[in-house]
Amino acid sequence: MNDTDLTFPTRVTGGHRDPVSKDSPARLRRLAVAVLALRRHLRKTPVTVPQSASRAQAARALGSHLGLSQSLAAAALGVLEQRGDLAIAGATLIVVPAGQPHPDDVAIADRIEETALAYRPGQALPHGLIALDLGVEAARVRRAARPFISSGLLRYRLHGPHGPGLYLRERPAPKYSTVREEVSCTR
Repeated sequence: MNDTDLTFPTRVTGGHRDPVSKDSPARLRRLAVAVLALRRHLRKTPVTVPQSASRAQAARALGSHLGLSQSLAAAALGVLEQRGDLAIAGATLIVVPAGQPHPDDVAIADRIEETALAYRPGQALPHGLIALDLGVEAARVRRAARPFISSGLLRYRLHGPHGPGLYLRERPAPKYSTVREEVSCTR
């Protein structure tokens, strides 16, 4: 283990490293910093990886370039991939723009859009049923909903009326009414 391994902090007194749990605040902070660094790097310069390269080899190459450990770079790649921010096009790792669906989720995004048209604002999007119909995991449906969340069509509500989930956003009432009131001027 080298001195740049950010997943294990050095103990001040003993000189050896104490293991850090996956949910510790320190590790989560380091992971968040690594995700941001990796995302910024990939936005500027898409990285080409060999076709036969494993995820570990890509993490090792990106980690060494950014000064991160292989395990932290692999975890950051996993977070970006799970959120739909990262795609592999051919042999290139690219960052998916916020308003675009992940290339693997285009069919799911189309189904979400069709389903959303059938529901009223404030209703829960049945992403579990969409996943069942398409034969994919519910996490993939949530990832495919990413462009609709950024556009404002959907939002995640932790304490929604039907429990936590994706809900069609309430559309605000217009500031000015376009309907004219007719007033009689006769006395």
